[in-house]
Amino acid sequence: MFESEEKNLTHADVVWCFANIMGRHPHSAAEINQFLESCTDFRDLVRQIVATPEFLTRRTTTTEGFLYDDSDRVQRTVLAILKRLEPMRSVERQKIRIGKECDGGYVMLDDFDGITAAYSIGICDEVSWDLYMAERGIDVFQYDHTIDALPLQHARFHWSKKGLGASVTADLETLPRLLEMNGHRGRSDLLLKCDIEGCEWEVLAALSADCLRQFKQIVLEIHHLERLAEPDFAKLVEQAVAVLTADHRVVHVHANNHRPYSIVGGVPLPSVLEITLVRAHDLRLEKTDEVFPSPLDTPCYRDRADFCLGSFRF
Repeated sequence: MFESEEKNLTHADVVWCFANIMGRHPHSAAEINQFLESCTDFRDLVRQIVATPEFLTRRTTTTEGFLYDDSDRVQRTVLAILKRLEPMRSVERQKIRIGKECDGGYVMLDDFDGITAAYSIGICDEVSWDLYMAERGIDVFQYDHTIDALPLQHARFHWSKKGLGASVTADLETLPRLLEMNGHRGRSDLLLKCDIEGCEWEVLAALSADCLRQFKQIVLEIHHLERLAEPDFAKLVEQAVAVLTADHRVVHVHANNHRPYSIVGGVPLPSVLEITLVRAHDLRLEKTDEVFPSPLDTPCYRDRADFCLGSFRF
């Protein structure tokens, strides 16, 4: 490994600068050595990196989780995805908050008459949403392969140590198989809450619109929006969002404030977003002038300011 004692620059300095300025690791030892040999000190290293064609055309930086990218190509992709997630307003139904304040509670339409079953996927130690549904007389089918027991019990809770995946494994089941096992295939009186820490994109992309059409409302936490600058990931998200919005429309958005904002293709985005969707043919929906967060929202982390999403229209 090359190291220049005279310049007081090290291999680690170059790696650190690439990670925090370029958002990537150096491609090779030769790339590292190129900067070690040409730079006079640490400031010169930074100056040379930000003068590279890669930085000048991408201008991508990351520091403590923040990412900046102002590529027009990325912006076109991001806006096409976000336009499908623009919120609408129900003419007939009001919104209510379900579950506790902060992380674990969700805003939904007050429209639960006739619902016979709810699917809660991704539990950890939080079941306040599940408890609300159970106390309304709705059976809740719960899935989480990362826990050994529920934090509390209820006669209408039906928990299984299984996770949700795009395909069947030892730990995972697909959503169509879960519906089949519970005798819910073909029903249209279901609810879905899903928080599976980033795996939702593969799951959604592998689903059919017919499967999701069974759910009257869907509450979903979507992750890693800062990665939309990555072409392969953006393509996966495009596929997933197309399935998600084939028969449903977003009626509420709220950012999880546990990670900082990123600028992706010039668009400010939270890393994690909570969205509520409703089956479009069940209700009259119209454009909304709402501003998010709404009075029903609370920050997921109390000690940090909630993220202002504005109208979330693009």
